[in-house]
Amino acid sequence: MNITEVTPVVFEGNLIGLQTVVDGKSIGVPMSRSNRFYQGILDHIIEHGAACFNGDIPTELQAAADAKLASGAYNADTV
Repeated sequence: MNITEVTPVVFEGNLIGLQTVVDGKSIGVPMSRSNRFYQGILDHIIEHGAACFNGDIPTELQAAADAKLASGAYNADTV
């Protein structure tokens, strides 16, 4: 999964999703642990930090990436 751009989608001050470019296609990604693109974005944050973000990584998204890394759920060999 090649993630080249991520833009947070905020509604009434709440992060509700992410607009991202994955493998050259623009897609909307819900903030859902079960969504494979969401998991891919978390992996990308773990590996590359804010390199693909438009602006800063939202606090709750960074926290989710940190939690995934701390839990051992992240595996660099599968990314």
